[in-house]
Amino acid sequence: MTTFSPIPAYVLGAACFGRGVMAVFSPREEYSHVGLPLESHAAASLPEAVDGESISGSTSPLMYFKGIREVSYGLTMMALQRQGHEDALSTVAAILTLVRFGDGLVVWLYGGEKLRFRAWGHWITAAGFFGWATWRWRY
Repeated sequence: MTTFSPIPAYVLGAACFGRGVMAVFSPREEYSHVGLPLESHAAASLPEAVDGESISGSTSPLMYFKGIREVSYGLTMMALQRQGHEDALSTVAAILTLVRFGDGLVVWLYGGEKLRFRAWGHWITAAGFFGWATWRWRY
């Protein structure tokens, strides 16, 4: 028997899992979702056009790492909830606070003027995880 409702852990875990799947299967589109511009360093190795559109940037393999990271966070949260590890789940939520804050900082510093506003989405998510973890630790 757990102290807390399992619903938030499963919802947040599924959200992380879903974001990760999106990054793995649509890495190019994930850049704008995250708040980063497409990278230009590898564009020279790509064909001049894909489906009639010119390429202005390329997808870094690091976007796949981002997707795998998100999938693992989601599965971890759901597994800890399923196994009844309340303290561990609260700790993971606290760690995700730091991850989301760091992601927002990267977007703020490297997203450019057009995408800088996306950092707030990361920071709002960080605040949500922080509040959830703090609330869990208090009880």
